[in-house]
Amino acid sequence: MLDQRTYSYEHSLPAIEKLRERQIPLILCSSKTAAEITRFWRELRLAHPFICENGGAIYLPRNYFPFPIAAVKPRSLFDVVEFGADILDLRAALQQAACRCDVKVKSFGTMTLDEIIFRTGLTMDQAIYARQREYDEPFLIGAGAEESLLTALRERGFMITRGDRFYHLTAGHEKGEAVESLLNLYRRQYGSLVSVGLGNSANDLPMLRETDLAVLVRNPDSTWDAEITKHLRNVERTDAIGPRGWREAIDAILDRFGA
Repeated sequence: MLDQRTYSYEHSLPAIEKLRERQIPLILCSSKTAAEITRFWRELRLAHPFICENGGAIYLPRNYFPFPIAAVKPRSLFDVVEFGADILDLRAALQQAACRCDVKVKSFGTMTLDEIIFRTGLTMDQAIYARQREYDEPFLIGAGAEESLLTALRERGFMITRGDRFYHLTAGHEKGEAVESLLNLYRRQYGSLVSVGLGNSANDLPMLRETDLAVLVRNPDSTWDAEITKHLRNVERTDAIGPRGWREAIDAILDRFGA
């Protein structure tokens, strides 16, 4: 939905407006933090839940569902369902594994704001929000035994996924678990439904596996993510790139269902 370089949603906005007009929930599901997503959520005038930090938590607008939900934590305008472990535990485990494997790593917890801006293209304000991580630690691996580090972390029960720019370390959660839980809440309220997942990188694979229709958006280098095409043979692909591809997919699916 966002341009990978500019983080703009300008070219996907017409499709977002169509979803709003038809009262079809648009669920933002991202590796971004709750602070980052809330900014987009407000700008786009959304009223539906969102999933942050690769499935670390679901943010439900207060009283969104007309029934009680177990283990929610009230936070500002939202009730939060958490799946992830504390970010400080993740950072400690990453540094310990890196020391044992003699591998240099740079993570958000050790980067300055200037480094984050340099590596992501974010503005200063955006970098400040991106650094407010709770459940998912993005990191880069320097020269060394890369596979030994990833293996050591996995053996301790952690999960590593690959995004557009970084590896992401979590305590075993991923987007699919949060998506499944949220879809079950929707089914509890509405009964049968059709869910659509749109993604472009390997860390979207768990999410795409949980939806009825899975769409792979073409990347700026004109390729489709190889990890997703390898493991999800029935995934649909966009011809257009980035936000234009996202809009292409939404328009086609709305036409298909006569929505």
